[in-house]
Amino acid sequence: MLDITSTIYILVSVLAGGTLFAWFQFYMEYRGYCKGCSTNTCSPKLRKNPFMSKCFVGAVFFTLALGLALRLLYGVEGI
Repeated sequence: MLDITSTIYILVSVLAGGTLFAWFQFYMEYRGYCKGCSTNTCSPKLRKNPFMSKCFVGAVFFTLALGLALRLLYGVEGI
């Protein structure tokens, strides 16, 4: 059985990977928006504002979750 610190390290690793993926997807959407063409990302149609897309909301959500997990990790380790 894993102790709490190992579990939090796994949580941080998964959230870091998800955060990188989410920001990459938003970058791909934003790049397509700037070129004026549709890209194959998580939003079927680009809206007038790329910051209102699902990709951006997901990237912000993952970033906040990663921040909270890091705060939890530092609280458990006493750093």
